[in-house]
Amino acid sequence: MKPILLLAPYKEMVTLAEKVTAGAHDVEVRLGLLEQAVKIARDAEQMGVEAIISRGGTALAIQKANLTAPVVEIPVSPYDMLNALHRAKKFGKNVAVIGFDNIIRGVENLGPILDINIKIYHINNEEEANHYLEDVLKSKIDVLLGGTIAEDLAIKHGIPTVLLETGANAIEFSINEARKIVAVRRKEKEKTEQVKAILHYISEGVIAVDENGRVTTFNPAAERITGIRQTDILGKVITSVIENSKLIEVMKHGKPELGQLQTFGSTLGLTNRVPIMIKGKTVGAVATFEDVTKIQEYEEKIRSTLLAKGHIAKYSFSHILGRSKPLLEVKEKALKYAKVDSTILITGESGTGKEMFAQSIHTASRRNKGPFVAVNCAAIPENLLESELFGYEGGAFTGALKEGKKGLFTQAHGGTIFLDEVGEISFDLQARLLRVLQEREVRPLGSDKVIPIDVRVIAATNKNLLEEVNSGRFRRDLYYRLNILNLRIPTLRERKADIGLLCHEFIKKASFKLLKEIKFSNEALDELINYSWPGNIRELENVMERLAVLCETTVTKAQVREILEEHCHSITREGKSLLKEIEEDIILKTLEECQGNRTLTAKKLGISRTQLWRFLKKH
Repeated sequence: MKPILLLAPYKEMVTLAEKVTAGAHDVEVRLGLLEQAVKIARDAEQMGVEAIISRGGTALAIQKANLTAPVVEIPVSPYDMLNALHRAKKFGKNVAVIGFDNIIRGVENLGPILDINIKIYHINNEEEANHYLEDVLKSKIDVLLGGTIAEDLAIKHGIPTVLLETGANAIEFSINEARKIVAVRRKEKEKTEQVKAILHYISEGVIAVDENGRVTTFNPAAERITGIRQTDILGKVITSVIENSKLIEVMKHGKPELGQLQTFGSTLGLTNRVPIMIKGKTVGAVATFEDVTKIQEYEEKIRSTLLAKGHIAKYSFSHILGRSKPLLEVKEKALKYAKVDSTILITGESGTGKEMFAQSIHTASRRNKGPFVAVNCAAIPENLLESELFGYEGGAFTGALKEGKKGLFTQAHGGTIFLDEVGEISFDLQARLLRVLQEREVRPLGSDKVIPIDVRVIAATNKNLLEEVNSGRFRRDLYYRLNILNLRIPTLRERKADIGLLCHEFIKKASFKLLKEIKFSNEALDELINYSWPGNIRELENVMERLAVLCETTVTKAQVREILEEHCHSITREGKSLLKEIEEDIILKTLEECQGNRTLTAKKLGISRTQLWRFLKKH
């Protein structure tokens, strides 16, 4: 079915509409009058039609049928009406006009212009037309003018008739209007689906009510936190299910309530309630909330990690081992960078030692007496990362320390802040980070004051940030602000000349803990040097520790091969296990979204119903 259906009430209009739409891929033309057209429209909507075009009483009948597809009326232009009256005048000056109001509206004004007498009969249905016909027959009428209904009556009773025809311009205008409506509705549908996806997967619970207090939105996280099923609350007045929601009160006074504690059974939640305003009128309210215990768990984990790490740089360039050309070149560049305060972006694969270089630059800089504050941007939940970076005032939100808290940027004053995995920062937070880099000042949450800072920023990522910028996931202005100085750390695959030295150093370190003295055979060392080391230096150190545990005096080629094979199998198994979990999760979520419909689920996943059946039977 094409997205637009044009229902013409008479055959001549079908022919004209087909000419107008010749070659159009989006419009289907059908013949249909009144109730017959309503049935066609209903069937078409079931087949996916997105807009319906018709004229006069047929358009009104389809509108009254309450279909979800919008109905576009074909207008009767002044030219069309004048043309019909001009033809009617040939039969005489006395013209009766029968038709629906949306067809014959304003025709009475044309009588004096054309020097004819017009008698008008406005109808709402076919029965009224029959009722008025008796009056028409008694009157001194030369001709009857109107739509299809008027024409049929005139022919039946032998009265001269003129059909009020629609011109090509009016049809083309209506088609263009329908196309605009379809485009807008598709855009709205796309946005709706995006909102649904967000609501489905975010960790915060969301409840929204309309102006009557009835629940319109209740996402899966809200189900989990409150213990209430979506089917038991949607469409109901919020207070009949959650007495202490306070959303009705928020609608009444029209003011947000942020950072409020609220109990959901045995669960304590941190809630934000906001009225929904459109043109100054309150049309609903929305609440977002999260389990307080989860927030506390995140905060404790973050704080313990930061406390254990301390704000001290442990490494210098002397700790970065290797004599290969790629390593020596990057160390030389890093030493030059240490002499200035410009922002640095360190790139490289995981395990190449990006933080070790960041610490070494700090240690070699004039800031080495100041703090070195490292933060892994990917390890901190987004709703806590902002307060950790910039700090907050006392009482800024529920659960905040009374005395407030210094942010990591403030704690790094006079020293260096290292933003690891900077590519994981949300788009909104990127804007605040950009402002800090530009202005060299921070504004803590809940404060109206800014704090000047003297901080050297070093960021690191294993992503290609330029690709992230081009795909719209990372701000272009922030990228160029971070990438003033660039340092790419070479992979171990590029530093094969360093592998022997690193093997000796790491085995020595590991065997010292075990009170052993272990050496390598030449063959064993060759085997290690020729391995690709996808996990870089971190992987190499792990393998050396295993060899130190298993070997007594000399590491042989056979032992190295055995360890590397076990290591590869372990990585493969972990990867397969993770992939299997992801596949299972996707299948089950898709089945849930399709409300248990296996045929639709299989279609969305791109598999057969048999494959889906086997998976469900197995699990």
